[in-house]
Amino acid sequence: MQSVQQPKNHRAALVMVLLGGITMATPVPAAPQGLEFREFHTWSDLATIYNFSDRFRYDGDYGIRGLLTGDDWTLVYLRPSVRYQTRSWLRLHGGIALFYTFFEPIEDLPELRPWVGVRFVGPEPGGWVISNYFRLEYRAFYLKDRDEWDPVWRGRWQLQVTTPDFGIRAATGFYALASIENFKDFGASIGGSLVDRIRTNIGMGKRVTPALRIELSYLYHSLRLSESSRDFELDDHVLRLRVFYSFN
Repeated sequence: MQSVQQPKNHRAALVMVLLGGITMATPVPAAPQGLEFREFHTWSDLATIYNFSDRFRYDGDYGIRGLLTGDDWTLVYLRPSVRYQTRSWLRLHGGIALFYTFFEPIEDLPELRPWVGVRFVGPEPGGWVISNYFRLEYRAFYLKDRDEWDPVWRGRWQLQVTTPDFGIRAATGFYALASIENFKDFGASIGGSLVDRIRTNIGMGKRVTPALRIELSYLYHSLRLSESSRDFELDDHVLRLRVFYSFN
């Protein structure tokens, strides 16, 4: 991404205003008249890229969640996927994921998740990149106590803004990003039916080398369920470290 030449103090202020504005504009669901859960988690991910051509590439990522925060669960996942760029502004995505959650003291929960997605890139005013990403997932949970798979469809829509590259003193190759993502489940889900779900993300990244970049983000994740006529609200605060590596 090309850097935009602006005075550094103006550029930094512009980044902070954008991120703060998107955060304050995020619609957070009202707390239900029931139980509320607020937790802090850590996520870490490794994303690998291999370009087969200028348009087609492998985009697999792998990660672990909840390991460093003393949770009563730990999730590991593998998510191989591919991306095909049909136009400069249009990218098609698809893949399959295996999630496995280790619970204590209840039984573990495997999940198989094939999915497809499409990303619309643009506009790009002044080097800022605005994108819309739509994804449809088929989630199949294996319930060991019943020896059966419990499926559910989920749609996702993400609006994201990424800044131009900027420098901090002598260091260059930094960028910031902010996004909001809405989720919608169709059909029954584990533990009840999903009513509403929103995820916001604010982060900063560094292009270390042409092949390596690193992102550190804060996510606020609001999940609301209805189960047995009682309302539940889960507010997750997540610190996420992502490492991206391109083999070619």
